[in-house]
Amino acid sequence: MPSKRRPQARRARRPRATNKSRTLILPNPQGMGKLGTTRVSRHYRAPRPSSLSPAELRKRGNALAAHADMLRNRKLAASQAAKDRGVKVRDFWKYIPKAFKKDASGRIRAVADRYLRRMEVPGPDGPIIIKIRGSKARNEIARFRNAVFDFQRGDLTALDKWRGVTIQGHKLLTNPKILQTLGEQENLPEHFGSEQVIPYSGGAA
Repeated sequence: MPSKRRPQARRARRPRATNKSRTLILPNPQGMGKLGTTRVSRHYRAPRPSSLSPAELRKRGNALAAHADMLRNRKLAASQAAKDRGVKVRDFWKYIPKAFKKDASGRIRAVADRYLRRMEVPGPDGPIIIKIRGSKARNEIARFRNAVFDFQRGDLTALDKWRGVTIQGHKLLTNPKILQTLGEQENLPEHFGSEQVIPYSGGAA
């Protein structure tokens, strides 16, 4: 007699557990100095200066000034630098994010950057505005500004090393007679070597 046993239902074969998700091994985003599994953080992107309102340009300019302060004084905390310039630390990340990074202790440090700046410098007939890119060029203009002020205070050799110098295509004014006349007329730049916050007509950071 044929067997009356019920045929057993086949067990569904369990698919092998496979992990297709990939975890990127990246340096700790908090700057802890060692590798670990972590999510890729969102990248901040600086807005174009030409897209900013006058109020936003002032914040950007103050953030750049705070950045310069921190480069001059490596012990200056980001929170204090921001407070001194009337901005928040979050403005650093909003307007010039690549100009800062966190070190192994989590402290925010200022680093060299390539952001666009418009600087006020002396021209033959008075202040002019030039466009430069990066903190290195900004520092050069700051040193030139100090030399001009030293010359105005009576150091007749202060301009010697700046004769014939150009910064990113902009030749610096070093004619002693013209600078002396501008000083006597009080026509030297009021914001010599500082980022100007008047609306941009173009350019990008």
